[in-house]
Amino acid sequence: MARPSCNDDEGMNNDEQESFLEWPRLSSPSFSSSRPAPRWTTILGPCQVLVFPNFLSIPDTRALTDYLLQEMKLQIDDKLDPTKPRPVKIPRPGYAFRDNDRIQFDSPEFASMVWNKCGLRDRWKELWEHPKYGLETVQGQSITSGTRNNKRIRHAVGLSRNIRMYRYQQGQSFGAHYDESVIEKDDVGNDVVSEYTVLIYLNGERDSDLKGGETVFYPKGKKPIPTSGVIAPTRGGGGGKKGGGAKTSGNGNAAAAAGTPGTGTAGAAGESGLSYTLPNGGVAVKPERGLLLVHKHGDECMLHEALIVQRGFKYVLRTDVVYEP
Repeated sequence: MARPSCNDDEGMNNDEQESFLEWPRLSSPSFSSSRPAPRWTTILGPCQVLVFPNFLSIPDTRALTDYLLQEMKLQIDDKLDPTKPRPVKIPRPGYAFRDNDRIQFDSPEFASMVWNKCGLRDRWKELWEHPKYGLETVQGQSITSGTRNNKRIRHAVGLSRNIRMYRYQQGQSFGAHYDESVIEKDDVGNDVVSEYTVLIYLNGERDSDLKGGETVFYPKGKKPIPTSGVIAPTRGGGGGKKGGGAKTSGNGNAAAAAGTPGTGTAGAAGESGLSYTLPNGGVAVKPERGLLLVHKHGDECMLHEALIVQRGFKYVLRTDVVYEP
């Protein structure tokens, strides 16, 4: 049975177009010599799901939110008839259901800005140089600076030029799915392959009226059927195509590996307030302004979903970490 997956290049519709406006120029990292950098926190791991608090500064999250709202108005809101109910998105067979609004644009310049100027390149280097995270292998290939187990060295080379921005309104969600690995071209025409999903939350409960909208991961590879509607936490959320598309890479053999849980737990992250465990075994990450979340995708992706936004809006920036093929 094929798995429900997400490929934002597939099934493009009227709310996925090129950028109409000039995107904002982001500042330098939100940390400095006078404000030490936060550290990576393992949610499921050692390197399946990780978060980095306050990756983007408050001014940058505000600038991106303003940009997102203006783009959404031009591309989506202004095209709706205010005298009629908002169109209801119909689930498509073989796709994970999603009803959030989204825009996307192709920009190697924007990707480079987030990777280089905003400091993700340096933060990523910390991961593969730190033995705690075990990030020296991704999909069976070494990405460290030395030969290991006679495997070819592979390095992260940047972020995908396919930039996506999401707006979740009250009642909207993104069903359980897997993110597929995608092959694309870099600036000089060489193939690169995406291996990690990047989500940057632009707002959270502490700075807005948002409630809900958590991103939930299911380590056992399946989502238990709840006994009632929304699952309440015990303490204290990229429609996707089934299987792979024409641009997805690899052998399409993701189903077996996807159900393999990481070797870590959510305990440390839960104690810091970044995540908690649901009664059904899912591990939920709460949206926080500026929070960076990365997780493996492709054959090693863990089943995940975005829970319903119960109040307010949730704004998210999405791209991918790309590697040498």
